[in-house]
Amino acid sequence: MSDVELSERVVEPGPAYGDGEPVRIRIRKRGRRYDIDDDGVAWEKAGASGRSALEAADHVVALEGFNVNRSGVVFVPAVEGRDIDALAARIADCSLAVYSELLELSG
Repeated sequence: MSDVELSERVVEPGPAYGDGEPVRIRIRKRGRRYDIDDDGVAWEKAGASGRSALEAADHVVALEGFNVNRSGVVFVPAVEGRDIDALAARIADCSLAVYSELLELSG
């Protein structure tokens, strides 16, 4: 195998969920590529499940140009040269928006 730089870190860009827990964003690097995500915490905290919740989350993330997978993980891929910390902050804000939207949906 080639020598590809692999790393992972977790950052707390600032916002917090309704229970006061800070939004934590995982940044994984492999070579020149990054995966930035909320590890599905917004989805879990909101107790989300089902197609309607996924559609609501998808609508919120699409407005920001991000993605959500079937497990509720809010994420964006990036490449070296992008402002990774700024993307992490935007993912944190988006995760919080997904959390809020899912709470409204269930309430």
